[in-house]
Amino acid sequence: MDLLRAITAHLPSPLVQLGTFLLGQDCYSVLVHDIDTADPIFPTCFRLGISKGLGLGIIAFGSIMKVPQILKITRARSARGISLAMYALEVVAYTVSLAYAIREELPFTAWGENLSLTVQNMVITLLIIYYAPLQSIKSLGGTSAPGQNLNKVTLAGTLMVVGVLFLSSQTLCPPHLLRFLQACTIPISLASKVPQMVELHTTRAPGQLSAIVVVAQLLGTIARVFTTLTETSDHLLLWGFSLATVFNAVIAVQLALYWNGNERIEAAANRDAVTGPGASASHPSIRLTGILADGKPGGGRKQD
Repeated sequence: MDLLRAITAHLPSPLVQLGTFLLGQDCYSVLVHDIDTADPIFPTCFRLGISKGLGLGIIAFGSIMKVPQILKITRARSARGISLAMYALEVVAYTVSLAYAIREELPFTAWGENLSLTVQNMVITLLIIYYAPLQSIKSLGGTSAPGQNLNKVTLAGTLMVVGVLFLSSQTLCPPHLLRFLQACTIPISLASKVPQMVELHTTRAPGQLSAIVVVAQLLGTIARVFTTLTETSDHLLLWGFSLATVFNAVIAVQLALYWNGNERIEAAANRDAVTGPGASASHPSIRLTGILADGKPGGGRKQD
């Protein structure tokens, strides 16, 4: 322990300044400089240290957390199985929460990942809109390039920018209104999970939904419950993260249950192609899964 104290007592000045900034002078002295486990404030400072470490880890991981989902959509050139409603509502909730945290001057380690996650959610939302024609038009037997949806992408992007500017303005969005909007993000955030739950229950397949993102979101909200309890006394944030944890857990369980759903859909589509239209007409479930497989009709439309 003495050797460790000798090291921590002579850390470089930048590290000392960073540690003091994150923990405060008292907790830095107890936890790092002196490593005094007998000090009465050590347990409190230890919890704070864990919270700060988790917060920094979440911020670092949050900066790339949804990149796998973005890559999965762009590589497949499809957003099949991913709910547009979920991501649109998440964009609203994340943007409001980000503006609230910045304007309320909450500790950066309690919300820092919101900045990168907001941007990533915006990108995913625009990608879902961009690739929508590949699903909706091809499923009807037509053809279309996703670029034909650029007008909708432009409109959605413009609305996002306007929303950010509105929430950033003290004049247009005074503190009492922002706090009300933050309270509204709890039901909005929870409601954003429902379409994805319904999508998974209906298709019984993950589609292009990234398992990495689903698990990361669950672990992130669990960690945020702890950091919020430790670093702030904001009950709005605590309730939001707690309930989001429950809903994220439901999606994670669904993903595990329907993990092999994509293979089932592909097998049904291949079987439908071999057996012909008659099998599709007599087995509606096969016809539906055929459509879901690539956005192509599994057994053709029923003839009048």
